[in-house]
Amino acid sequence: MTNLTRRAFGAVALAAPVLISGTAPLLAQSAAPAAHPASVFGATIGAYRVTALLDGILPMSTAWFPGGSPDAFQSALAKSGITGDSLPAPINAFLLQSDDATILVDAGLGGLDMMGPGFGQISAGLTALGLAPSDIDTLVMTHAHADHIGGMIGANGAAFPNAELVVTGAEHAFWTDAGIMAQVPDEVKSAFQLAQAVFGAYAGRIKLVESGAEIAPGVTMEIVPGHTMGHAVLHIDGGDRQLLMVTDAVHSIDLQTALPEQGTMFDTDPVLAAQSRVRLFDRAASDNILIAGCHVHFPGFGRIVSADEAYRYVPASILS
Repeated sequence: MTNLTRRAFGAVALAAPVLISGTAPLLAQSAAPAAHPASVFGATIGAYRVTALLDGILPMSTAWFPGGSPDAFQSALAKSGITGDSLPAPINAFLLQSDDATILVDAGLGGLDMMGPGFGQISAGLTALGLAPSDIDTLVMTHAHADHIGGMIGANGAAFPNAELVVTGAEHAFWTDAGIMAQVPDEVKSAFQLAQAVFGAYAGRIKLVESGAEIAPGVTMEIVPGHTMGHAVLHIDGGDRQLLMVTDAVHSIDLQTALPEQGTMFDTDPVLAAQSRVRLFDRAASDNILIAGCHVHFPGFGRIVSADEAYRYVPASILS
């Protein structure tokens, strides 16, 4: 059963800066993000050039992973050379470019003022690649948490004026369900308002898809529930090179490969999220498939291998 508690919506509460003005949700905009060079990294997967875009670094720690044993955490993290409780993780978005399509997968925090300076860098990454927001023709929402959708809208509405918004029907249904919204704690209702603001900004050009839908040639969107109920991963079929975008099935690649059953305070249904994560890890390891993750060490490309009845992450060394 989906757990609609404060703990289950802990991360969703990050959307608290969404305000109400009249009947339309508006964004509380932060000051200009701290200036630094745009961080981008690309790899060719079949017909697509897949580029990772860094939005900023989340100050995660072991406290974001409730219910686990501190000793087990430290033992697991020691295998990756990590000591202490700090687990900083990126917010990555991904750009897919082919001769016929320019697809942005998630859009970071944008102008949401919730995590301090240094976020909202996706637009700088696109500029560094010679792209304007109007060049994006497809915008993929893997799920409706603030660190993935904040950059989809701005003070004037849709941040990508020519894009069709693609989202799973299950995710759209969850965040637009008045009955579910009524059940959640008052302090996290703004998360629903943020999601609904994004859907409103792209009204008339939203494409709802089922699990397994091909959203572009060779690009399949699959529902992997638990983190949210319509949370999606993407599979890119590049012929001799495959890529599985695990999106938010994993938040700490070092901790959750060693302890794949360990959930986060971000998960709507932690048990279901863990089951989904194990299935993805099994698939990636058995098929020796390249992965990319929204919170995997930038640029987020690597492989999952089986190790000691769990898994281990191996960053991709060279991609071209």
